[in-house]
Amino acid sequence: MQFLVREMLPEEKEAVKKFFARNLGLVNRIVFGLSFEDAQKSAEKEKGGTLVAEYKGVIVGSVSMQIKDIKGELAGFIDALATCKEYRGKGIGSSLVENSISWLERRGCRVVYATADRHNSSSWNTFIHKGFSVYEIPWQLRDYGLSFLRLWLQEFHFLGFGTFFLRRSPQLKKNTEVGEVWHFVGAVLGVSIVWWIQALIGGAPLLLFLLFFGVVAASILCHELSQRLVCWKLGFEATFKAWGSGILVNWVFALFGGFFPAFGSTYVKRIDWYYNPKNKMGIMFAVGPMVSLILAWVFFGVYVSASEAVLMSSARVGYVLNLFIVVFNLLPVQAAGGFVWDGKKILSWNRYVWLLLCVATVVLIIVDIIV
Repeated sequence: MQFLVREMLPEEKEAVKKFFARNLGLVNRIVFGLSFEDAQKSAEKEKGGTLVAEYKGVIVGSVSMQIKDIKGELAGFIDALATCKEYRGKGIGSSLVENSISWLERRGCRVVYATADRHNSSSWNTFIHKGFSVYEIPWQLRDYGLSFLRLWLQEFHFLGFGTFFLRRSPQLKKNTEVGEVWHFVGAVLGVSIVWWIQALIGGAPLLLFLLFFGVVAASILCHELSQRLVCWKLGFEATFKAWGSGILVNWVFALFGGFFPAFGSTYVKRIDWYYNPKNKMGIMFAVGPMVSLILAWVFFGVYVSASEAVLMSSARVGYVLNLFIVVFNLLPVQAAGGFVWDGKKILSWNRYVWLLLCVATVVLIIVDIIV
């Protein structure tokens, strides 16, 4: 397949938007559209632009770039990488990334950033093979201090649940990924803080803080390690990664008495592994909410049978936490940045398993309302 990668012409803006409409879901269409418009504004100041891939006179791919000054250093950002549905796997995305890197480096960017969902194997693999490495929060703090939040604002990362920062710089040593144990610690503490905030507001006793921590740790570990076990049984090595953006947003929810279970996910480690919703990997995504649903029933049973207030409060947190995890993992939607929630993966794999889990969840909610 012979295609041409070139800079977008000013009169092609509407054609790119129509390309997004044909090839992206509603949420991604909105997010990619915002990134695209932002890049056009930057282009007016010669700090951004868009490349398109053309095949037989039709736009079949696009990517936007922006240049930002962060702590006196020019940094490049690659956004809104999209390819035509019919031609995915033909090298269009790889060529767009390669050309966008060259575009940014010619303009003095020593470091180039991007964000990608690790379950979105095609994009993730493309960036990794082009010299990008995972750029996690400890390294962001080391390099930028609190200015790392500018990176997040640039990439809409506060809402990019499931996406991770990637960085490319030939002059700098690649960062090693933070160990899985630290990701588990970060997720457990991050979610525990949500309930601690609410406990502080309510003037709860110290013992309740310790019980909340135990409940959160058991809930997260059981959910994620069950998925890892299934993955291992299928012959793949997996790892858990916490989502910094989801945890921070959760803290904001906590101030208003809310909870949003976006704390992390289990991923296959192997590069060039492509997720196929029709294969046995669907079991991995189904077992997590299945285990959390069992825990929700157990905690609910403890809650209704307990007589001590402290035990009832901790059991209630366990019930609510696991119920939210189940509901979150059964929603069949695709979020910003390409992140497909587990519910959509389960539904694509086996609609009957998805339906059974939904029915069991609804029954639990009805029982809770009646009791």
